[in-house]
Amino acid sequence: MVVEDLLGDICFEFLFWIALHVVYEIAVQILMGFGLSRMEAEGSALAFVFVVIFLMAALTAYRRKKLGKAVTLDTDGDGRISAEEEAAAFDIEEEEWWGEE
Repeated sequence: MVVEDLLGDICFEFLFWIALHVVYEIAVQILMGFGLSRMEAEGSALAFVFVVIFLMAALTAYRRKKLGKAVTLDTDGDGRISAEEEAAAFDIEEEEWWGEE
């Protein structure tokens, strides 16, 4: 069972890298069709990939900030988040947080 899982993962990763290389080569050939040399087309394709990765990271950081995930909960710096710190970060009274009345 472990060998089958390992072989399945290896085959999946191998097929992923083949598909990635095929898409990359298609992009390079399309760019070469617009009159770029091979080196210019490869550089443009790699630059595009880096720009897309950067934009995805920036968008994820922006979304996390908008959702409130970027809130620093450990305000006193003791290494643990107390119930009071978490309640203060989300503007919840402690009684509401624990459901006590």
